[in-house]
Amino acid sequence: MDINRKTLTRLLRLYWVLLLVIGEIMLYKWHIGGCRWPAMADKTEYKAKPAHVAIIADPQIVDHYSYGQTGLLLRITEFFTDIYMRKSYRFLQTLMRPEKIIFLGDMMDGGREWADDQWMQEFQRYQSIFTNRYPRQTQIYNMAGNHDIGIGNTVIDHALQRFHRYVGPTNIVLDIADHQVILLDTLLLENDDRNKSRDSRDLVSRIAKNASDQRPRLLFTHVPMWRPSKTYCGVERQSKKKYLLERTGYQFRDQLFQNTTSYLLEKIRPNAVFSGDDHDSCTVDHEIPNAPGILAREYTVGAFGWASGVPVASYALLTLYPRTETREAAFLVQRCFLPYQLGIYKMYLLSFAVSLAIIGVFCFKGSQMWLPVAMDHEGAQWAVIGDMDRLVEHGMGANGRWMLSKRGFVRHFALILGDVLAAGVPTYIACVLFSFIF
Repeated sequence: MDINRKTLTRLLRLYWVLLLVIGEIMLYKWHIGGCRWPAMADKTEYKAKPAHVAIIADPQIVDHYSYGQTGLLLRITEFFTDIYMRKSYRFLQTLMRPEKIIFLGDMMDGGREWADDQWMQEFQRYQSIFTNRYPRQTQIYNMAGNHDIGIGNTVIDHALQRFHRYVGPTNIVLDIADHQVILLDTLLLENDDRNKSRDSRDLVSRIAKNASDQRPRLLFTHVPMWRPSKTYCGVERQSKKKYLLERTGYQFRDQLFQNTTSYLLEKIRPNAVFSGDDHDSCTVDHEIPNAPGILAREYTVGAFGWASGVPVASYALLTLYPRTETREAAFLVQRCFLPYQLGIYKMYLLSFAVSLAIIGVFCFKGSQMWLPVAMDHEGAQWAVIGDMDRLVEHGMGANGRWMLSKRGFVRHFALILGDVLAAGVPTYIACVLFSFIF
């Protein structure tokens, strides 16, 4: 069935409007809204209202220290990475309505390196991305990461003091639904200067001495705990290497020291551990020292941004059930995955290429014309005649051929493409503004 230019333009415009709305808004809503709070199968035995906690790891907003970019290229990278986390966080808050949100550290990539004025600009940018839309309902807790303050003996004093001043304490204990939630600064814990590690060690000691407290303990640490080499991380890990690496470099370490891990497991005896830093998912079980058969499962949460070295960004949902007359306090964990942003961009590029091809084929067919050719009596081409009456005057036979009007092709191609862009560009802008306004 042949279609005219107006019909083709309408179809392409409709396609791009739907594609952009789905790619920029609906995919986020479907992914986040489709990952539900984990719940007990038998809700009748847990009649008390549970608490809901969202866990976000390594936002690590892109800056000059990420890829060494400057100028316009850096601004473009910042825009596309920021808008992804802004939309994801917006839908996480509006659709899931968590009562607590815990950030596992690494707010920005070069946080520890920035001078105060530059750091403040980046911190304001971070706050604009992760705006708490429901401050009366949702409490936010930010842990420090090695990109924020450094790690171990290389913790930067000024960066630590700045974090305390503008973000908050790095050691926090929360009581949530009869669970003891421990946000522990393990970065400072591994500092050999006892004065610097005192707060973290004192917190561990206080918890260890309170043996009568039977509430489940959930330990949060930025850096994952040590485990035997090449311990399998589980099926949700995206990297080809299905285990945590054991690298050490400038201001980073893939795992806590083995003695630190044993110390924390023995003193705190956590029921579960939550960590970040690795940017990929990992689930392992740790044996509690001097407690045969008792295990603490560690959930390493993947990074929240799409430019963090793993294909698909993620976060975690934690449901905490308080103690009842018939049941002890209990918790459930659910990993959730965000849209595959590179896949979305690949779809845009493919759709754009196909759209150009469709427009090109349509304009090619529409820009051809039949040109009659005068032939002499021996069959040789004599001239191209634009007027059929002249053929009769010359007494010659008529033949012809299709010719492409280049001027007509370019004009029609530009008109159709311009009409499609006139719908697509405003739609994209509207989708971007959606995450800022609503």
